Amino acid sequence: MVLSSLDRYTVRYRCSDRRGRTALIVEDSAGAAYLFTGGSLQGMISGKNASIRLVKRLAEVAYWRQVPRVAPYTVDGLRQMTS
Repeated sequence: MVLSSLDRYTVRYRCSDRRGRTALIVEDSAGAAYLFTGGSLQGMISGKNASIRLVKRLAEVAYWRQVPRVAPYTVDGLRQMTS
């Protein structure tokens, strides 16, 4: 996956594990959803309701809390939020 420092992602869902590590589900400007964990974007689901579909796929491994839609972040901003 090729990333640009100008790409921005809106956080839609958040979860934390027992050790306090945070994972996010974010959307790009086209509406594609990504899992953001370990400091990087992992996988992508595009199409209608992409972030909801990704939450449903990951529901067995984590409880995801919806996040109010706010200004988007760069990948570096996401890293700071989850570190």
